[in-house]
Amino acid sequence: MHMGKVVLVGAGPGDPKLITVKGKSYIEQADCIIYDRLISRRLLCLAKADCELIYAGKENHHHVMRQEQMNELLFEKTKQYSLVVRLKGGDPYVFGRGGEEALYLSERGVTVEVVPGISSSVAVPAYAGIPITHRGLSKGFHVITSHCKKDEIADIDYAMLADEKETCVFLMGLRHVEEIAKGLMAAGRSPKTPAAVISNGTKNGQKECVGILEDIAARVREAQLISPAIIVVGEVVKLSSRLAFFENRPLFGRKYLIPYICGGRFSFSGGWRTEAHSELAQRLEELGAEVYTFQTGSIQPVMCDMNDMNDLSEKDYLVFTSKNAVYAFLWNLKNSKKDLRALGNCKVAVVGRKTAQVLQDFGITADVIPARQTGEGLGEVLADIVSEDARVIWFCAKETGSGIYDMLQGKCNLITRICYENVEKSIRFLPGEFEAYASCDGVFFTSGSNVKRTIKAMEHTLPKEVYSIGEVCSRCLTDLGIETYVEAETPSYDGLIDLVWRQN
Repeated sequence: MHMGKVVLVGAGPGDPKLITVKGKSYIEQADCIIYDRLISRRLLCLAKADCELIYAGKENHHHVMRQEQMNELLFEKTKQYSLVVRLKGGDPYVFGRGGEEALYLSERGVTVEVVPGISSSVAVPAYAGIPITHRGLSKGFHVITSHCKKDEIADIDYAMLADEKETCVFLMGLRHVEEIAKGLMAAGRSPKTPAAVISNGTKNGQKECVGILEDIAARVREAQLISPAIIVVGEVVKLSSRLAFFENRPLFGRKYLIPYICGGRFSFSGGWRTEAHSELAQRLEELGAEVYTFQTGSIQPVMCDMNDMNDLSEKDYLVFTSKNAVYAFLWNLKNSKKDLRALGNCKVAVVGRKTAQVLQDFGITADVIPARQTGEGLGEVLADIVSEDARVIWFCAKETGSGIYDMLQGKCNLITRICYENVEKSIRFLPGEFEAYASCDGVFFTSGSNVKRTIKAMEHTLPKEVYSIGEVCSRCLTDLGIETYVEAETPSYDGLIDLVWRQN
């Protein structure tokens, strides 16, 4: 029997952007991914649509499956799939039991590969402004696990950790901060030795507590830190106040909710591919905000009549009111056995700069971009320039606004081509998610369908600030009884971020 390969992939310490290039490639190729609790959902969004995703994490000693079961599961999946990825937080071989899994599989003839990951032992201190080695302060470092069965502290040889010129990093030790501090002091470390505990390191919920060995336990209790957390002890902790960058970003500490629709992307070589991420969320996270997202739908192309492409003239216009329409149009062009030569000398009109950029990426320059980047704004401009005998072919969604239709109906030969649809996704909240979403500082709405689906799912319980990307979104909010909201001056992600800047 042919067996597939297992790749142990280190996902890094929490920030999804810390995944390695090789690790990302294997996630994208995997037929099956078995992942742990601390894995970012954004990494799972890289998987193929038909990839089987299996959660195998644990939290506070509540195991989804024991290690023996995990080993057996990996082995069984190699009989079913060619490529199985075991996605583990940090590095697979740094207190991740990856060695046990690799040995079990290799003993049974399974090919095993390891993709190292960035360990939290070095990444988390770095994000908190703490280099674990520094000339004159630390000549080396120890990485110690504090975790043992049934919440008992691990058997640590503190005598080996007594050198003041070495940094100690304790993983999984939040429950045992006081015992660790006492053990180090008993072994000879000064009570004044700098110490730090960092919770949710490298993620936008990161929180750091700094003190010295004799008071760090009290400071941690007062700060009410939560796991996962690591403990850093040594003179290098003094550098934190000077080197910290992560918590100094402008929106750090703010929490936002972004319901989103998975967009689509097209290439002539690769075809249609769903993009399971939110660009707005990424931009807010780069500014330091903690962002919660959930999917309300996905964009899917729809076959439409492309015979109009056969005899386009200079007076005809192709109209696109979103980048999804551009991608779906090109998908239809390819599936109709045509290419860009079909456009001939016709004009192209788009709703805004983002849509124009997508066209430009395919070598097509937009002829018309309205100053007011809305359907109504584009309709007004076209109404003034198109001739009565011109064909205006509008590629749009199955459900779309009537702005262009109202402006152009009767003034030209307006042809509507539905080339994509926004397929609704059932929304189910995991325990605690609803409360976390509702308590955010704000929620961002980027489409009318997002408004309708979110309000329905959350039963009108929204965060205190509601941000609307534009007129259509705002009308939908008002129609559904949400009267307090702020609308972006320009209907774009930049416009929404400007709203936050003004309130920050």
